[in-house]
Amino acid sequence: MSQSTHQSTDHKRQSQDKNQTHAYAKVWLYFMYYWLIFGIGCYFGQYLPDEWRMPLSIGLLVLIFSTLIFKRARKYGLIISHIYAIIVGLLSYAMFTTYLQNLGADVFYKNIVLAIGAFVIFGVIGFFFIKDASSIGRYLFVTLLALIVASLIGLFIHNPVFYTVITVVSLFLFLLYTLYDFNRMKRGQFSPREMGFNLFINLLNIILDILSLANRFRN
Repeated sequence: MSQSTHQSTDHKRQSQDKNQTHAYAKVWLYFMYYWLIFGIGCYFGQYLPDEWRMPLSIGLLVLIFSTLIFKRARKYGLIISHIYAIIVGLLSYAMFTTYLQNLGADVFYKNIVLAIGAFVIFGVIGFFFIKDASSIGRYLFVTLLALIVASLIGLFIHNPVFYTVITVVSLFLFLLYTLYDFNRMKRGQFSPREMGFNLFINLLNIILDILSLANRFRN
């Protein structure tokens, strides 16, 4: 009887481990998928008229804010995630081009490697070294809402110091979100598509923030 119980328990554990491994694989497939969508948007960004950038930036921030505030909007998460990846791609082309010209190829790519390294380090910390990071979720959410509002204001006041503060806050926020999301993965509290999209957003914002700060302090 005891042996049968142990065998049943081992079988369930193996099945759970297999399902979890499959879920992790799907997360990274979605992660790469959203980078592909972003890349397509980035390619077409070279054809985006300058006068469209401000309206698209405002629309994107309003879309994100609405998705976070209104639960009904979350039902359209699949559509919204694609819209986000495409629009951010369109807007990022000019930023990447500017940073590449100002920083030079060597410094530009070193900062991208630095951003990826920071993403990996915080992911490892969240997955392997922190038991439960769920308590910081509410603080990250409130900070994200405040950051979106501040970013909207920043589009109109054009203050370099204000923009730098926003960028620094954004960098630390998405590093902590990376830690938080990897911890959620460890605890099994995720859906593969949502988590793949979240990790894509985290890494993208970390890259953009580090490049922005490097460009700001290049002299």
